[in-house]
Amino acid sequence: MSRRILIVEDDPLVAMMLEDALGALGHDIVGDAGDIATALGHIAAGGFDAAIVDVYLETGLPCDAVAEALAARSIPFLVATGGFVGQPGPCWNDRPILAKPFTLDSLEAALSGLAQT
Repeated sequence: MSRRILIVEDDPLVAMMLEDALGALGHDIVGDAGDIATALGHIAAGGFDAAIVDVYLETGLPCDAVAEALAARSIPFLVATGGFVGQPGPCWNDRPILAKPFTLDSLEAALSGLAQT
């Protein structure tokens, strides 16, 4: 199933790799955000049906506001992380995880988990 996906990732190289991989899997990228404010703007505007969200943006603080905004709108999202530092907020619970570094197969498997959330 093809999805329209928002990428929330502050590392430009990782964002570019996600765009390429998602395109190879037949998905459309509707935008990317490298900071919390931009991500919240995209969420308010809508136009996508899934997101991939890096847990930590900008200064290393968790972007719970992004996860909470997506959850409030019932938009499924993957948690992209190289590992949680500390305790993640409840908005991250029961979300499919895309471990970084990722492969095309691990991205596809994580996306298939969105159907179950």
